[in-house]
Amino acid sequence: MPIKKATLKDIAKAAQVSVATVSYVLNNVTNQTIPDETKCRVLDAAKQLNYVPNLAARSLVKQKSGLIGILINRSNDEGIWKQLRYASFINRLERLLTDRGYHVVLSSLEALNPKLDVISERNLDGIFVVDVISENFHLISSHFSEGVPLIVIDSIIDDALFYKVNFDYKDAFAQARTPLPINPSYLIMDSFNNVELTQSIMDSSGIAPSMIHMVENEEQLKRFLEQHAEKEGIVLNEFIGMLTAKYVNPAKLTVICTTDCPDILPAAVTRIQFNHRKPVEAFQLMMTLLDNPMNGLEHKYIEVKASSIVECEASNNPNAE
Repeated sequence: MPIKKATLKDIAKAAQVSVATVSYVLNNVTNQTIPDETKCRVLDAAKQLNYVPNLAARSLVKQKSGLIGILINRSNDEGIWKQLRYASFINRLERLLTDRGYHVVLSSLEALNPKLDVISERNLDGIFVVDVISENFHLISSHFSEGVPLIVIDSIIDDALFYKVNFDYKDAFAQARTPLPINPSYLIMDSFNNVELTQSIMDSSGIAPSMIHMVENEEQLKRFLEQHAEKEGIVLNEFIGMLTAKYVNPAKLTVICTTDCPDILPAAVTRIQFNHRKPVEAFQLMMTLLDNPMNGLEHKYIEVKASSIVECEASNNPNAE
């Protein structure tokens, strides 16, 4: 049986005030004088009852639509590892926003030539822009009203006005080296539309550029691995990790789980996991900015650190190959 949603009447009863008072408090009406003690009672009751505001009613009072946009920049002929790169991120972020009472507008943009006519016609309360080419970023951001929070995901953008949420790759690579008897010999990764992020990841790895393989197709990956099959390696992206494990001993691989899908990997692979922290931190930042744009963090780059490392099952077996 579905749980009955709390109403203004329920909150009024719990806080022992009128329904009108609840409405004034929740909608932050400024032309009514309400004691702070009463406001606290109403807000506490709303929180206890898990009240979710009605989006239509809220939009009339606050001129807000209740819509949050997620704009994914995509390239032509993407490999499966890129097509699935953001599936878990979008799923978790959408659930968090829906639970808070927002509706999500998801749109794919052509990375090289983004067309924003349809999405810019929407009255969005906030926008997430994912993996954007730097040269196109201001074109995209200019389509949205001033004061609408815009958070950039998986991109390095030289603009102090906007918040950027990325993984802390330097820390992830440091964790990846921790369980290894020797430094890893190679890195396998996929490229981003945002070339600055791609270069930053390569630089953070500490691995020679000649030993970094950018995956374009499985056949090229196979040929690269044939030359390095006996070496220890680091892989970004679990779907690339699955392909890599077809051609080398999985126990020699450490995968930095950038897609939040570690369970798809062979058990012998060592995994650096973020445990869905990126969508959570992106969501929390958006809620802060929607509440008050002045309450955002001073530092505009939010770097999400890995939260766990799962060593391969074979690591404790001295006879493992």
